[in-house]
Amino acid sequence: MKQFQSFGAAENAMLPNKHRRQQPTEMYAEPENFLEIEVINPRTHRASTLSNSSEMFTDYEIVCRTNLPSFGTHPSVIKTRRRYSDFEFFKKCLIKEIALANHPPVAISSLPGKIILGNRFSDDLIEERRKGLNKWLQNVAGHPLLQSSSHVLVRFIKEPKFMG
Repeated sequence: MKQFQSFGAAENAMLPNKHRRQQPTEMYAEPENFLEIEVINPRTHRASTLSNSSEMFTDYEIVCRTNLPSFGTHPSVIKTRRRYSDFEFFKKCLIKEIALANHPPVAISSLPGKIILGNRFSDDLIEERRKGLNKWLQNVAGHPLLQSSSHVLVRFIKEPKFMG
């Protein structure tokens, strides 16, 4: 019975790049294009309104590491803070952008639900929502068509105040 032998250096050099054995420096090098995104560090604030009553809200820090050209300088780390209502508005804008685009339709999953019953500012509920927003945003940002062509995604991550 014949034993399997891997390619030698000469045969490996003749293979197309996608079939060639990678060198350790290539395996651990920065990927050609990457977009890593996290929703972290929730903070609850008390906002004073004109009527002197206070309204509480929670915002979440979004940290994005990328070298995609649409995000500017390479590589870059972008940090911003967003409220749940910003995520809702972002989703609406994204759906509208996708409907007007000429590429195949992209399904956008649901955001984690609004907290109606209970104390929406409890640490456990805020952490549960943070995890849901993190998963949702990673799914959206991980879609190849949205990574390469969504202006709404770039504005949501880059702009200090998201206006759509």
